Amino acid sequence: MENIRTTTKPWRDCAPDGRLLRLPEILERTGLSRSQIYEMIAAGDFPPLIKLGRRAAALPEAWLNCFVEEKARRALERTN
Repeated sequence: MENIRTTTKPWRDCAPDGRLLRLPEILERTGLSRSQIYEMIAAGDFPPLIKLGRRAAALPEAWLNCFVEEKARRALERTN
């Protein structure tokens, strides 16, 4: 049987592995705008950025991958 995540925040089940992605790369990979990302983070619909310093934040690559996988899984469910 497949291991299917049922949470709406799948990144909580993911270890913070891989590279730390800064905002420009997150925007490029998702196609979302900066304001959309921050709105989604505030609403709890996007993984939070990790503060690296006073003016630096990043997102673990694994968290972004879990977010994208969940979106893809839900899109496939809607087509079935």
